[in-house]
Amino acid sequence: MIGNACESGLNHRVWAFLAAMTAVLVAVAGNATNSEPLVVADRNSAGAFVQDFYDWYSPLAFRQKESLPWNSVLTQRRDLFALKLVYALKRDSLASANIDGTYTGLDVDPFLNTENPCEHYLVAQVLEYTKSFRAEVKPICNGKLQAKTAVTAEVVFNKDRWQFTNFYYPEGQDLLRVLGELRKERRNDLK
Repeated sequence: MIGNACESGLNHRVWAFLAAMTAVLVAVAGNATNSEPLVVADRNSAGAFVQDFYDWYSPLAFRQKESLPWNSVLTQRRDLFALKLVYALKRDSLASANIDGTYTGLDVDPFLNTENPCEHYLVAQVLEYTKSFRAEVKPICNGKLQAKTAVTAEVVFNKDRWQFTNFYYPEGQDLLRVLGELRKERRNDLK
């Protein structure tokens, strides 16, 4: 009698556990089909995010060579950028437009590192750092992939999405540093 009571108690616990696990699996499977897939913060998804941006931005910059296409990014795709970068770019844009009617801000496209954009840009390599990923971006001009990296985009996975945090240039500069130097120059010009 004691053996049967223990076995039935054990069986009851096993069946209760299996039923609970089945309920969890059904809930997870149902949730997975009804929502966005989870993004894994890895080299591949970082590279895909950067490439998606350049697939959207390259044609815009190529068509608007005479204007400042990066300003439209701040209104159309602002959520792709970390707040520090958005504020620095907006501050530069506002300050540049207010000095004697002349433009005193960035002299190249900050996302392409050029005055004359090519028709397309390609993520060539993605490197992993401690808290970020850096994607080397190369231009495709007249249908030919260029050997030299135009810009290296730094991205982080912030909460539930990727965001750009900075752009590094082959000359050793980066966008946040350049914007800081321009701001400092404008302050000195006002003295």
